[in-house]
Amino acid sequence: MTESVLITSSELDAPGPTIIYVNPAFEKMTGWKRSEVIGMTPRILQGAKTDYKIFRDLRDRLSKGEIWSGRTVNYKKDGSEFYMEWSIVPINYGSDHQQYLSVQKDVTEIVRTENKLQIARDKEQRTLLEIKEKNRELEKLIIGQKKTLDLFNKYVPEPIVKRALSQKKKNIREGERLEVALLFCDIRRFTTIAEGLDPQEIVHFLNVYYSIMSDIIKMYNGVINQFVGDEIFVSFGAPVPIDEPEISAVRCAREMVAKLEKINDALKDTIDDEIAIGIGINFGPIIAGNLGSDDRLSYSITGDAVNTAKRIESLTGELKNAILVSQSIYDKTSHIIHTKPWGEVLIKGKNKKVNVFQVVD
Repeated sequence: MTESVLITSSELDAPGPTIIYVNPAFEKMTGWKRSEVIGMTPRILQGAKTDYKIFRDLRDRLSKGEIWSGRTVNYKKDGSEFYMEWSIVPINYGSDHQQYLSVQKDVTEIVRTENKLQIARDKEQRTLLEIKEKNRELEKLIIGQKKTLDLFNKYVPEPIVKRALSQKKKNIREGERLEVALLFCDIRRFTTIAEGLDPQEIVHFLNVYYSIMSDIIKMYNGVINQFVGDEIFVSFGAPVPIDEPEISAVRCAREMVAKLEKINDALKDTIDDEIAIGIGINFGPIIAGNLGSDDRLSYSITGDAVNTAKRIESLTGELKNAILVSQSIYDKTSHIIHTKPWGEVLIKGKNKKVNVFQVVD
């Protein structure tokens, strides 16, 4: 046989059993010659690193006539270690004569490979655990960043944040020229209404008003540049250009007026009077960009078109829920609105008169 074969007597208690026969494969595997081991115990193959626990069930299994198998460290004649895997089976020659046949195999390379695989599996498991932990940390970080960004977006419009994140540091403070529609909206008699409210009621009043108006503005792709007291300043087309900003601005203004009924209903327990608003809209060139210092920046829109829009809004002071538009807005929206011409009006800060129209539908 190509595998090592060992036959012993049946005495299992030390110092037995006794080796009766070994084949050439045993001699090659262990370095022991047959003449040297006949009459000796196979315990000569055992040593310091032999795991004796594997023999716990040996006597019981062999007494039942079953095959016993095991694997542990054994030692060659020169003292070198190797892993041996073997099976022992009882051989009976009648009721009073018994021997044990052991078939043995050097599995050192197999064990080493298995150990390497186990080390690799353990390392892989540790790596997976580290990755899971890093992913948990990353998820916490992402959640924290999202909360921060969501909170930041409440102070700075999302399109402005996205634009700033996409810009390189060197050009983040560079301005750009854009053609945009500009809308200013004020609450009529706000000072008088606020005088009769305590601070908490004023904050509640403005939060309800701004919340509903902000939803409308977002729906029409407007960007709120400022809340100043009761005033809302909105741009359509900055920082990101949009299609037909004039139409978006007019439709937004009409919707803002239409939602006043909802706002007044929500505030009926807070204020005694119904609120009214005035809106002015203009279209023209502006300069948009991040203005400020290295420590603090603010996205700002400046230009004559902004001032004109604000002055047009101020003309609504004595009107209830009025929407006034400039010639540039009228030219692009006359097909969707009905208007009443005001003619040319002299507004503060401009030498030339401005043609103004009031939306009447």
